[in-house]
Amino acid sequence: MMGYLKEYIDALCEDCVSDRMNNVLNPKCRRRFLISVRILSSSPKSELPLFCYNQVVSNITRFIDGKTTLFTPIDVIIYNEDFFNLFFGKDAKEILNHTKDLTDDSIKKIVKIISKSNTPAIYSKTRKERPGILRTILKREKMIREGSFIYDLNPNFFIIWRSNTLFIADLRKGYAICNVHREPIESLDILEMIIPLYSEGKEFQITLQEIDQFPAKTSLQIGINRKALKNIADEQLDKKFTEITEELSPKFARTTFNFTDKLDLQIYVEVQRTSTFDDVNFVFNTISTLMEAESINLLNEI
Repeated sequence: MMGYLKEYIDALCEDCVSDRMNNVLNPKCRRRFLISVRILSSSPKSELPLFCYNQVVSNITRFIDGKTTLFTPIDVIIYNEDFFNLFFGKDAKEILNHTKDLTDDSIKKIVKIISKSNTPAIYSKTRKERPGILRTILKREKMIREGSFIYDLNPNFFIIWRSNTLFIADLRKGYAICNVHREPIESLDILEMIIPLYSEGKEFQITLQEIDQFPAKTSLQIGINRKALKNIADEQLDKKFTEITEELSPKFARTTFNFTDKLDLQIYVEVQRTSTFDDVNFVFNTISTLMEAESINLLNEI
């Protein structure tokens, strides 16, 4: 932020935090969005109105804990140090230190730290050892600890899925987006990390086809076993395909349906530059209407 705009925002924030009661109940910027603006503009934490920023973190904490909040935090941005503190407590600093230059070795160290801690975290790569864990978590069965969540990481991102809510920490930029919904998907990395969750939750076979650099020519390839499809007559099935295409068309330019030699259904959906996490969730929810089994909705409706 430069010049007049920064001066205006600084003055507005200073006036807002001068009355703390008003700041808590009725901040001058809607849902404290100027905190996100400041972080996105690379402002260090020391330049933020810390009382207001702490309200943002407190609101996210209450949201995660299932407590009453003044508003539901959606696409809220906080610094990574606070994000890791929310989920990993006393181990957060050590984990964050290992993320500064992530290698295969440091990823193993992070997984080991988390596995030895009291945090109810499940590493995404180990989910195959616990089939059905997504449904078990959502049903809050007794064998699952309260607050259990699934996490994954690579050299660029650290993601957490907890109670139909997605959190994404950008390890290069130093901030995390909490309860992601309307943010555009900027990286193929993120899609590759969240797709296994969708695949398990929807019982699809999902792969990515990157024909050209993401997102210029990238398609979601969704495979459904014929036995998993609803028992629909062929002519009705064609009608259903048309309905799905029309539902997706405002957000996805092209959707195609093909049956393979084995009579399994293959669906291709082109990802757009503006595609958001909600959009991708919408794709999978819409296509799951073709299936007999009940599927998991990975993101809460807003």
